[in-house]
Amino acid sequence: MESSDLSRFTVVIPTFKREQFVMRQFRYWRESSANAIILDGSPSPAAIPVELRSDRIRYRHDPRPMTQRLADASDLVDTEFVALLADDEFFLHSGVQHAIRHLDSNPATIGCVGRCLYFFVDQGRFLVSDAYRDWKPFSQFDRGLKARLDADLPPNKTHMTMYGVFRRDAWMQIMSNAYQKEFSCAYTYERLMNLQRTILGPTDILESLLWMRSKENPPVLTDDWQRTGVYNFVNWARDPQFADEVARFRDIAGSMLSSSGISESEAAGFEERFFVGGVGRQAAKEAASRKSIKKRFGKLFLERSPKRVRSWAKRHLPGGSMRFAGWEGHSPTVMMKSLKARGTLFSAEELRNIEALALRTAKVNRDFQQDSSPG
Repeated sequence: MESSDLSRFTVVIPTFKREQFVMRQFRYWRESSANAIILDGSPSPAAIPVELRSDRIRYRHDPRPMTQRLADASDLVDTEFVALLADDEFFLHSGVQHAIRHLDSNPATIGCVGRCLYFFVDQGRFLVSDAYRDWKPFSQFDRGLKARLDADLPPNKTHMTMYGVFRRDAWMQIMSNAYQKEFSCAYTYERLMNLQRTILGPTDILESLLWMRSKENPPVLTDDWQRTGVYNFVNWARDPQFADEVARFRDIAGSMLSSSGISESEAAGFEERFFVGGVGRQAAKEAASRKSIKKRFGKLFLERSPKRVRSWAKRHLPGGSMRFAGWEGHSPTVMMKSLKARGTLFSAEELRNIEALALRTAKVNRDFQQDSSPG
């Protein structure tokens, strides 16, 4: 495989009522040899301009619930490697290339993730910040099943792989098992995906920039895809009205573990850590966040201070100085220096291309809002 060849890779992109971001995905992926499948659950199909279309990008209007679209997605993939991606986010082409080379060289590894940056546009500026630098790899000395489960389940933790590059067979099994039943809480699926990943084999963290995670939009919430209020994972897990769903969720996890080759008693112990430990850890995390004086003050600052004050602070203070308020943004130039200092591989040209695409989307949305405003 040539270093620039991504023909062995497919990216699967679910979307809902975000036509501008669908167009952006077409613009981005048509510049590579990768294959893309866009699964649009919007009420009406998007009108794809002729100049953006590509034989390698399949757009499917499928107004079924997100869970059903993703459960069937593996039937559409015919390449060796595959990854899931949100509709407003990116994988750097070079990062995917590094992932494929790594998997070619490590046949026992089922998938991998790279480094990640958040990105967004604020006051006409493209800004980025670190994401998930606390991820931990699986041990290189003991990569057996029970060692992986022990490393990944509470109170321990390794790394998320929902948006990782996988071998097709592993990805198909992960998706079919994680999405076999529907739940009121959307967080359930990524937890099942991570558990199935850990059972199937090791995944690695690569020191190359792969995933650009967008903060441009609020999360997509539909009648069948909820994450807030009673549908928050902790609330859902503890609410008696969802007892039957919780039992199904635990049954799926238990079945995954029981069929993995470990004993029934070991499977029961790991399932307890997966569910009870997972709920407890998330509840403790949320409680600590609520009690944090720094975060409470930061939230008040962002919500109550005059807009001109917030705007001035975001534009003129150093990028990390407002971290206390949950806001952090650095210029690409500053971040590239930081990535180099930490030994993270990346393509400056690709980052600048993503910057241009994000700024273009922001301008289109801003112009639309101005045209739609009264008067």
